Amino acid sequence: MMNDQEQEAETLDILWKNWNLPVDEGARCHCFGNTSLYVSINTAGDGAVLAAMVRFPEVKPVVKKSNKTARKPSLPELPPIDDAAWTRAFVGKTQEYGLYPGYPPLPICVRLHESFSLPPGSDIMGWIFSHLEARILINGEDMASFALIPPYKTLYGTPDSGVVCRYDEAEFLASEEPATLFSHANPALVAHPVRIRNSSSGPVKVSDLCIYGEQLSIFGTGSRLQSERLLFTFSSSGVRMAIDSQGRVPRDATVLARPRVSGEERAFERSFELFKAMTRI
Repeated sequence: MMNDQEQEAETLDILWKNWNLPVDEGARCHCFGNTSLYVSINTAGDGAVLAAMVRFPEVKPVVKKSNKTARKPSLPELPPIDDAAWTRAFVGKTQEYGLYPGYPPLPICVRLHESFSLPPGSDIMGWIFSHLEARILINGEDMASFALIPPYKTLYGTPDSGVVCRYDEAEFLASEEPATLFSHANPALVAHPVRIRNSSSGPVKVSDLCIYGEQLSIFGTGSRLQSERLLFTFSSSGVRMAIDSQGRVPRDATVLARPRVSGEERAFERSFELFKAMTRI
């Protein structure tokens, strides 16, 4: 019998892969926790149209318990395939589609559940998490990408020079050991090993971290996904994200997504001024 970690690893292995078209099964459901990604197919002459849509969990009102026999929850009623809720693409005679993880198109601003102070000249290593998007590929090309949590925007930095980001939040795990991540195995999350360094002359308050996903890879290792190790440097001029050259990817890691741009292409946009209150105590 498999233990929980082995079952999580198997789930990860069978989720992010190429899938045959759901020709005779209606709408196929890929589950990411409480979020569902539906994929359906509709024949169109000599080819077919692939349609996909995502549904987030509904917030239901609290209902008082009763002595009535509980009914099994019914399957959700999906809109017709020509509804605007579906994203559609003509796939011709292709027999499969790819389902792979990806980063949001915007930088990700991760709000830490608990901020902390970092003394001048010090650094700390740990892990944070961010939510992925589910990419659907046809013949190796992106058809669509779907957020796996409701997407909200936020501003990282000052109103005049800050960056519009996808909002996320996470706990900072102050540990170098990946063993701390086993309880966080989730196909909708990617783990980021991070090193946070304060190169300024005064203490800084770390409350948010901005991640440029387009520069990062996604690796599958065991029952989880992770990126390269990130280096966040707090200085008198702002905060800079870079890939830590001392970080290493596990040997058994499988590459599921590669960077969309190089670090040099985005070097200027990675460094910017922050609110003084965000970085200074």
